[in-house]
Amino acid sequence: MAKYVAGIDVGTTGVKVMVLDLKGNVMGKAYREYPVELPFDGWVEQDFELVADRTFEASREAVSNSKIDPKEIQGIGIGGQRATVGFLDEAGVPIGNFLSWQDNRAITEIDYIKSVMDPVALYQIQGQPITPTFSLEKLIWVKRNQPEVYGKIKKMVFAPDYISYRFGADELVSELTNAGTSGLIDLEKRQWSAEIFDAFDLKQDIVCPLVNPGDIVGKITKETAVLSGFAVGTPIVANSGDNQLATLGVGVTTPGDACLTLGTSGVLIAATEKPVYADDCATMVGIAATEGLYQFEGIQLGAASSYKWVRDTIAGIEKKMAEEISGDAFELMNKHVENSAVGANGVIFMPYLYGNGYPYWNPHAKSIFAGLKSSSTKSDMIRAVMEGISLESKDMYQHMKEAGIAINSLVLTGGASKSDIWAQIIADMLNINVKRLKVSDATILGSAILTGVGVGLFEDNAAAVKEMVHVADETTPIAEHVAIYEKRYATYRNLYHALADNGIFEQLSAQ
Repeated sequence: MAKYVAGIDVGTTGVKVMVLDLKGNVMGKAYREYPVELPFDGWVEQDFELVADRTFEASREAVSNSKIDPKEIQGIGIGGQRATVGFLDEAGVPIGNFLSWQDNRAITEIDYIKSVMDPVALYQIQGQPITPTFSLEKLIWVKRNQPEVYGKIKKMVFAPDYISYRFGADELVSELTNAGTSGLIDLEKRQWSAEIFDAFDLKQDIVCPLVNPGDIVGKITKETAVLSGFAVGTPIVANSGDNQLATLGVGVTTPGDACLTLGTSGVLIAATEKPVYADDCATMVGIAATEGLYQFEGIQLGAASSYKWVRDTIAGIEKKMAEEISGDAFELMNKHVENSAVGANGVIFMPYLYGNGYPYWNPHAKSIFAGLKSSSTKSDMIRAVMEGISLESKDMYQHMKEAGIAINSLVLTGGASKSDIWAQIIADMLNINVKRLKVSDATILGSAILTGVGVGLFEDNAAAVKEMVHVADETTPIAEHVAIYEKRYATYRNLYHALADNGIFEQLSAQ
């Protein structure tokens, strides 16, 4: 009997499911979008049940598309978005929606948090900047602003772990490396931080038991077999957070290796031997999915979400054309990018639709087009958005180098990796060779690797990477483009500080 594994990535705006063989070849796949809810400015939520239903739908389609017997699938790995947290009551019923990692409501709690616990001491324990992005801040917000909700909380759950439970996990658990970005884990002790819970007088009995990436947490039941298309008894394997999975899925197993994922969010991750805490407390420090490694992370809160926003607003014609011909609106938008010159005819886009992440962590930051003139075109604006996202990546890369992090190789993953021109922009912007993989959805591939190891198909992550991760091509920088982008980057950095240092972002937030 042939052997396969399935990977599930519970993302921010949609869920991807793939069935792969043990060489990393995709046998079947499916994707389902789901909307985020925006009840108030800065609030971003997700419907628990809708996410679960769409995950079941995508699973059924992926299994059907694979044309293989579901009994040949040896395990299912479920991972995905990090720091998206939800709460269950005594009966196990969701209280409201998931609070997305993109949710900024907890901006009101930052000063309070800093007054209760020394920010440096807090960072040295849990490795996450003090921002509204993470679960600690959101839990504190609920406690201080919705005490009636806080009083009902029996369990705190993260999105992928809740979906695992819905698929048939034996109990509610929290996977360690995903929980590590909640702001509630002691990274070096690798356990929930009693010190943090005590400092903020938070109920510690609401947390779930921790499991490690690759642990089997349950099996597909008769009920979930019908819903998901997987066979009864198929093991469910705990996976990591999406960005830990992505680093594994590109083969990052050695210190100095790095990957840039440009999906709904953007993350630049470099592997390190031990936790590296930035002096400015601005960098995310994470536990890698590979034992013995840690991650030094910079995050873009918007990233390719900005390009999707362009699709839905500026590129309405392209979106409609794509629907009429069953094509891809992003491919039509990429034609605009090709029609504009390097540097977008002087137009710069500040990609802060959801605020700014590393290195500034400014939730007040807003997106801005700068440099528009009478000769500017729609193509310039669309290219400026792609370049603006890449400029923010460049800013992360530059700050990491300044912090002493060595980056020897770079793999590009996520939606951006599907675009030849975007890969070239990244290579030119960072002045580094950029590798892309045969399976560009590195998060799913990382999920498959962990699943294969978890059910005993591979000895360890390194053995699985050797079999399943394959480089498709490598893009080299173009010298004249590098020179243009160095000047563009200087302007970008100056523009950010001009807006931030003079309170312009706060003024825009107040309007």
